[in-house]
Amino acid sequence: MSHIEIMGSSQYNSLLNLSIQRDNCNPLVLVVEGDADLFSEIALICDFLDLGVERVTGGDDLLAILDDRRPMAVIAELDGPCQDGCFVLMTVAAHDRSLPVLMITGEEAALIGAVDAVQELWGLGMVIKVPVLPNVGGLVDFLFRAGRKTGVSRLMPV
Repeated sequence: MSHIEIMGSSQYNSLLNLSIQRDNCNPLVLVVEGDADLFSEIALICDFLDLGVERVTGGDDLLAILDDRRPMAVIAELDGPCQDGCFVLMTVAAHDRSLPVLMITGEEAALIGAVDAVQELWGLGMVIKVPVLPNVGGLVDFLFRAGRKTGVSRLMPV
């Protein structure tokens, strides 16, 4: 048996142990927000991209939802009526420090500084801070990057 045949057969044998999984589930985006209008804007874009979207309100247990639903991204308002943005970040960190988060911060420097501090203290890897909800292109860009980061193999319908 030649050296090439030996290499080929050992590579083939290692491939027998691999399994291919299809991404049959609908990737999910969690929106931690009390404002129905903001949620509707995000939901329209997620629907277009064939992403599931779920709204988390103030009474919901965010950590339990993160553990149960395993979202590909979280979008939250820092100073919203639903759940405090810093609490959202700490809860995300307790679940998965690398989970992409889009934090709508507003313009107040002290609040933005609080997000920076929580991000650093809790070792969050991917927090994008924006003063207002990005335009459609910016939101789609965030969702595509989040999908790649979390291993979602498809974002668009085939």
